[in-house]
Amino acid sequence: MTQDKKPGFFKRLAEALFEEEPESTPVVRSTKPAAAQAEAPPPVGDPAPGLDAAFDTDEAAQISARLSGLHDEEGRVSIKSAPVDWDFDEDFGTVAQAEKATDMAVSQVVFAAKLQEVLEKGEKGSAGKLQLLDLDEIKREAGDRWEQMAEKAQTIAEQVIRHRLAPSDVVAPYDDHSFIVLFAELTEEQARLKAAAIAREVRQRLLGELGVKDNGWVKAFVTDIVTLQKAGADLPPEEAVLAWDRAFEDEEDCAPPLTGPGAVDAEVQSRLGEVGVSYRPTFMVPKGVVGIYTTHIIRLDALNRILSGPAAYPPNDAAVTFEMDRAAVKRAIEQVRAALKTGQRPGLVHIGVHTGSLVTHSSGLIVDMFRVLQPEFRRFFIVGINAQTHGTPMAKVMEAVAAVQPFCRTVTVQVGPDFSDFDRLARAKISAAGIDLEEAEVGEITPARLTKEILPFCKSAAKAGLHSYLYGIKRREIAKAARDAGFTYLNGSAVIAVSGQPVIAQSA
Repeated sequence: MTQDKKPGFFKRLAEALFEEEPESTPVVRSTKPAAAQAEAPPPVGDPAPGLDAAFDTDEAAQISARLSGLHDEEGRVSIKSAPVDWDFDEDFGTVAQAEKATDMAVSQVVFAAKLQEVLEKGEKGSAGKLQLLDLDEIKREAGDRWEQMAEKAQTIAEQVIRHRLAPSDVVAPYDDHSFIVLFAELTEEQARLKAAAIAREVRQRLLGELGVKDNGWVKAFVTDIVTLQKAGADLPPEEAVLAWDRAFEDEEDCAPPLTGPGAVDAEVQSRLGEVGVSYRPTFMVPKGVVGIYTTHIIRLDALNRILSGPAAYPPNDAAVTFEMDRAAVKRAIEQVRAALKTGQRPGLVHIGVHTGSLVTHSSGLIVDMFRVLQPEFRRFFIVGINAQTHGTPMAKVMEAVAAVQPFCRTVTVQVGPDFSDFDRLARAKISAAGIDLEEAEVGEITPARLTKEILPFCKSAAKAGLHSYLYGIKRREIAKAARDAGFTYLNGSAVIAVSGQPVIAQSA
């Protein structure tokens, strides 16, 4: 966030939350003699929004009251009649600024009230994720043109934001190039996806309608109310405001610019939407510990639906699946590297990658992401090849194994419950084979199917010298049965909840 001479939104928000409204008198302006003032015709027209009709007798006084920013408990602007002269042509610019300032002030008062309501209620279902959307880079790229395009840019941004909001969300303008949004019910993971989606969509609209330079982008930061509370705890309002600003600035930009060789093709991006990566902590049954974190995709698609896990992958769209796999690999590598820089020892990361993503693309982009890693860094990554789709030739699976196996700790293969060729996997030095119950092709797991198909899977794998895993377990009875049957690795909501945090590092 750039700092300027105008009071920041958080300052005004702090005043709304912590300070009493000051007593003041509307400022009126008079430049002509009293006689001329008396001859001024009474104004006509409908009352301004938010004003009591009883006060709609002196339009100039209303403007002065708007400029003074005085609101009563019901959000109305209380004014006093005064002999004021007003020349419409002369003061048109002042009127427009006053209207804009009033609308922004009202929006911020509403936002502050909603924020305070969330703070006071502390409802369990309300995550209270706050997003700051900043057009500052776009403004900088526009240069002198920004003054002419600012109002249109703000309108475009607000349209995009409101399109993405749920009924419980609240938005307020910060200034002519920033907005703050309260995602009242989203998790941080979901809020980051929406923040990134909004930022990219605003940028595209601005590029298309205003001709903003392509190298400008929209920044988006997400934090939670609890973080802001802690940051400003026991501080006077002025210091609390600075602490809140830092809380946002310390957050990672959810929507970095899409430039360079890693950029996604625009047509593919339109189908892809926004992709996030969280982790399913995986329980290592023999050791009785959580030491592996399995990538778990979450996606906000073009229809504004939040999809997660296997359901996030679209059927019959290899290009989108590849981009999602690449995002999972890229994010995992970044987070393990970040953990190591802070002196922590990460758990092992099990990254699921589809067979087609490793062998269909001749450029070998995903394999190259592992190839360039130093050998001591590769040991943190297990590549799980997803051969779940029925009809995937085993020769393709083996090709994928051979491509990536030299550049990671080990390789696992995800298959269906009816898989039987465990000996071939063992000969290829696969370390484990497993099933993800969230895959649509697995279908409903009845007690009969569990006993007949799922539980014998681990025994067949063990007979070939392989470990076995069962992922996506949502029922406790299945978790218990899988543990008793001898599965090596288990995860899912019935085992341990999905972690929205980066790789959970273990102490060195």
